[in-house]
Amino acid sequence: MLSRLRDHEAIVADLRTTLSHLDATLFHLGHYPDGEPAPKKPMAAGLFYHGELPRLILRMLRQHPKGLGLKTMVEMMNAQKGWAGDDERFNRELRLKISRTLDRKRLKGIVERIGEDAIGVWRLVPLAED
Repeated sequence: MLSRLRDHEAIVADLRTTLSHLDATLFHLGHYPDGEPAPKKPMAAGLFYHGELPRLILRMLRQHPKGLGLKTMVEMMNAQKGWAGDDERFNRELRLKISRTLDRKRLKGIVERIGEDAIGVWRLVPLAED
């Protein structure tokens, strides 16, 4: 009887280990142990084709030579692509994506930021006149 009890205890220990691995896998996939699904992170990757975002930004800036604010660009991008603009987390991710693209264009000398405060206006760099 004692040997059967030890066998069953070993089986229970193996099952507990397997269950903990299953819980960890489900948690990694986005499911919490209490049954609540994990909040999904907004995905901004794959929204644009290769090189599409810089082209759209430069087109917007050409249409508005006095410049555009980052928030306005996000709103215009949502309208142009047909995305709902009411998701604050998605807008934040899109704003970061647009901001990084503008920073890269600024380093190349294509766009410039006007204004010293946090809410700057971006515009194309005026061409030098000979």
